[in-house]
Amino acid sequence: MDGGADEFLRKPLQIDELQARVRSLLRLKQTIDQRNNFVSCLTHDLRTPIVAANRMLTLLSQGVYGESTPAMKAALDNVMLSNDSLLEMLNNLLEVHCYEVGEKFLNLTNFNLQQLLEEIITQLLPLAQEKDLQLSFNSQGNLREINGDRLELRRVFTNLINNAIQYTDRGSIEVSFAPTHLNHWLIITIQDTGIGIAPEIQSGIFKRFRQGNHDRAGKGLGLYLCSQIVQAHRGFIEVESQQNQGSIFTVRLPLS
Repeated sequence: MDGGADEFLRKPLQIDELQARVRSLLRLKQTIDQRNNFVSCLTHDLRTPIVAANRMLTLLSQGVYGESTPAMKAALDNVMLSNDSLLEMLNNLLEVHCYEVGEKFLNLTNFNLQQLLEEIITQLLPLAQEKDLQLSFNSQGNLREINGDRLELRRVFTNLINNAIQYTDRGSIEVSFAPTHLNHWLIITIQDTGIGIAPEIQSGIFKRFRQGNHDRAGKGLGLYLCSQIVQAHRGFIEVESQQNQGSIFTVRLPLS
């Protein structure tokens, strides 16, 4: 019992011990329920004013309430950027919470993953061009349709490619995929020439709230959420990296 075997009861059964154990488990359940309710309420209550504030800031930036000076527009853009970052963090926190408590249900459909990756690359290409980075896509073999949640997998690859751009100062990012020789799995890799990941951090990079040790480190939710989504698709995600030489993130998804 001291070792944590909560289900263990000594024989002969003592009714007072059983009652105490039930009361303890009920208190534990109440604590867990309160935590889950707190996270849901927190994310919902915080998202609403942030969205409302962004709408008002957009109207101000567009000059609906009067012409703004260049300095005012720059300040408004900075505030909206900060709000967008906070909103993204809240959305990630809510998604992580749903996966952890088993309330996330995937909308599984058959779709073309190559088309999805091309859409994401087109969307993120301006970010790479701003840093003078080459963002390329390499397709190998004949791709069959994959069965999965298109929106959730879009979240995964958008996060991984965006991270590669963020942590690469010069060089390139290459996105590629190919079926395995048995055609049971699809392997997607995102390879960059960025700053890399320290060896002592790599083992826990997909754990919740695990941050890097540099000034560009995030909040430790993005990669954890990616891992949760990939696992929900019965897939695997892993990383290989060397500092100052880049990183390779590999996602393996079952084709059926």
